[in-house]
Amino acid sequence: MDRSMISKLICVVLVAAIMLPLGRWVYPHISQALNGTQFEALEAVVGASLGFGLSSFFG
Repeated sequence: MDRSMISKLICVVLVAAIMLPLGRWVYPHISQALNGTQFEALEAVVGASLGFGLSSFFG
């Protein structure tokens, strides 16, 4: 594995470590405003944005 692959894997782990607990904590608070699919899409966009930001920072 080269350095860029390792940095991408680290970013995935960091984003997952942040988004999984945060998503479970935030969901009950906004469940009336968004349905499950909308929240999952929003969570995916935020997670991807964090991941790309972290990978450009480390890459």
